[in-house]
Amino acid sequence: MKPSVFFLFGVVACTVLPVQAQHAETNAYQYDKTILEIPHAGAPYIDSGYVVFTAQQNCRSIGIAFDYENYAIIHPFQIRSTRDMDGTVTANLFFYVMPIPPQVLDLSYRLIIDGLWTADPLNPDSYYDEQSGVTLSRMKIAESLPVETAATDSTQVRFVYSGAHGQTVKLSGSFTNWDPWIYTLKETQPGFYELSLPLPPGTYYYQYVIGMDAFIDHTNPERAYTAEGRTASVITVN
Repeated sequence: MKPSVFFLFGVVACTVLPVQAQHAETNAYQYDKTILEIPHAGAPYIDSGYVVFTAQQNCRSIGIAFDYENYAIIHPFQIRSTRDMDGTVTANLFFYVMPIPPQVLDLSYRLIIDGLWTADPLNPDSYYDEQSGVTLSRMKIAESLPVETAATDSTQVRFVYSGAHGQTVKLSGSFTNWDPWIYTLKETQPGFYELSLPLPPGTYYYQYVIGMDAFIDHTNPERAYTAEGRTASVITVN
């Protein structure tokens, strides 16, 4: 079997930057990584703060429209091609990847396949909307969200915090020299904040900061006293 190589159209390549610039590039890094790790066409799923939609490449074009935008905007899918080492295309995959929309817990949508509106044939979760008279596909985002801080793989840690809506939640730790101004968690659902951060293997100490108050991560039972006298949460990346 010949080895396969992914070619992405419309995807910006990642660059390696100093720690101070990583925050600005984290989203681009995770976006590219999410696309590269799409296994196959199937039902939508959530990966590292993104909703991933896919479709089989048996048509010319696909778009997607969402209820929270009143179906007024059609977002085009892109194509990911897999080629062998001779450059021969072995598979094509349509995809659309977007950040989890804020304040949305239950996402309804329709696809536009070659100009025709339709429910998502790969998503078994669909329902008939009596008001519009059409069948809609659905993605229950709240049920797919992580509930605790964890190392998601060998290079990523997903920090999460649950609290009141509309706060500014910052992250400080041994990886920032306890500077709370480098990283800010994003509110991806009402009162649910998260940040995926690339960290090399090692053990790290951290706290969340809201205003002038620093506190431990209550989703993470691992904690310790630091040399500076802080009570901090602990995360280990293997």
